[in-house]
Amino acid sequence: MGALIQQNGIFIRTGPRIPRVCFLDELRGLCILLMVVYHGAYDIIYMFGFNIPIFHSPLVRLAQPFVAGIFVFISGMACRFSRSNLKRGCLTLLAGLGMSGVTLFILPLFSVSQPIYFGILHLLGTGMLLFAALERKGDSLTPIPGMLLCLILFAVTLGVGEGRLGIGPASISLPAALNGIRWLLPLGFYGAGSDYFPLLPWIFLFYAGSYMGVPFARQEALGFFYRSHIPALSAVGRYTIFIYLLHQPVLYGVLSIVLRIVL
Repeated sequence: MGALIQQNGIFIRTGPRIPRVCFLDELRGLCILLMVVYHGAYDIIYMFGFNIPIFHSPLVRLAQPFVAGIFVFISGMACRFSRSNLKRGCLTLLAGLGMSGVTLFILPLFSVSQPIYFGILHLLGTGMLLFAALERKGDSLTPIPGMLLCLILFAVTLGVGEGRLGIGPASISLPAALNGIRWLLPLGFYGAGSDYFPLLPWIFLFYAGSYMGVPFARQEALGFFYRSHIPALSAVGRYTIFIYLLHQPVLYGVLSIVLRIVL
C-alpha cells in the first residue's frame, strides 16, 4: 500500500497510489449537484424572468456559501492525493480562464450577460499552484496547528469584500480606495462578476483542507471514509470539473426548451 510520510519537512507519497476516499467523492458529488440546482434556479429568475420566492430566503443565502465552502475544503484535501498539483493547477486555471472567455465574449452574442472574472475554478487552480510552490514551507506545520491557523485566517479575512479585516469588535476598516483598484479583484477588493470566489478569504479554507487531507492520505482516518456508500454520488464527485464546465450551457438549453413548451 502507498503511504504519505514526512521527509525533510515535507509530506511525500510513496509506493502504490493511495486508495480513494469514497466519502469525499460522494460529498463532492452532492455539492456539485446542489450547485447545479442553485444555478438552475438562478437562471430561471435572472435570465428568464420568473420568481422563485424560496431562492431569496435566508436559508438559501446561508446554504450557498456553506456548500461552496465544503467543496473548496475538499479540493484542498485532494492536494494530498495528487502526484502533480502543478499539472492539476494549470489545467484547472486554464479551464477557469476558458470559462471567463466564454462568459465575456460569447454569451453577450446571445444577449446573456453573466461575466465570470474570478470564479471558483480560478480560485482552485491558483490554490493548487500555490500549494505546489509552497508545500515544503507549509508542511513545516503539523496538520492540526496548520489547519487551525488557516481557519483563523479565513475568519479574519472573511469581511475583506465588505471592507473589514478582523473578527467582530476586533475588526478594522480597510481603506475604501482598495475597492477601486481593478487588478486587486482576485484578492477580493474589487468584487465584480458572477460566481465570484476571491483568494481572500477562500484560499485559507482551501489550505485548511490541505492540512486535513494529511491523515486521510496516510490512511489514518476511519474505514468508513474509504468505503463506498452511494456509488452514483461517488461517480459524480469524480467528474466535478466537467460538470461545472458543461452544466450552465446544458441548463440554459434545457430551460429554454422546457419553459417555451410549458408557457
